[in-house]
Amino acid sequence: MNEPTAVSDPRIGSVLQERYRIIERLAAGGMGMVYRGERLEVGKPVAIKFLHAWAARDEDFRKRFQVEARAMSRLTHPCCVSVIDFGMDQESPYMVMDFVTGDTLRGLLGDGALPPPRALGAVRQVLAGLAHAHAQGIIHRDIKPENIIVTHAVGLGEQVRILDFGLAKLRDEVTGLTSGMMLGTPS
Repeated sequence: MNEPTAVSDPRIGSVLQERYRIIERLAAGGMGMVYRGERLEVGKPVAIKFLHAWAARDEDFRKRFQVEARAMSRLTHPCCVSVIDFGMDQESPYMVMDFVTGDTLRGLLGDGALPPPRALGAVRQVLAGLAHAHAQGIIHRDIKPENIIVTHAVGLGEQVRILDFGLAKLRDEVTGLTSGMMLGTPS
C-alpha cells in the first residue's frame, strides 16, 4: 500500500478548507490516498484520507467512506485511531485523522515471531481497542497486521493503534452497502 510521494500531486502544498496544509502523500490503497498534513494555527500533525476520484464519483463508495468517518469519529480509545474532521473538497470526500507514526505489526513480524510477552501485550491492546469499538457499535471487519501500528508512548512503552476502519460496520445503521459481499482480507 505504501507509495512514494508523487512530485506532480496537485494536493501537496495546498491548503484544505483553510484549516489543513497537505504536506506529503503517505500511502495509496484501493479506495483512496492518505497524506500527512498539519492543522494550521495550532501546528498539529494529522493524516488526511481522500477517496480516489473514480470512487468519489460512485455513490456506494461515498456512502461507505461516510460510514468509515462516522465509525472512527466514535472512537476515543488510545488503541484506536480516530477521526478529527470530515468534509468535501471539490467533489472529493476527505477525513482528517490522528497522525500516527511507527511500524506496522506486519513489518515487525517480518523479523520473525515476537517474544511471547511482547506479543501478549500487543494482543491485549488490540483486544482492548476492539472491545471499545464494539461498545460503540462498530465492527472493524479487516483486522490484520497491516492495520495495526506499533509506536512508543513516552512513559507507557509500546503502544498499539488500530487503523483503517474502511470496512467497518455500524450495528445501528442499516445501509445495505455490503449485503451479500465478501469483505476484508481473505488471506
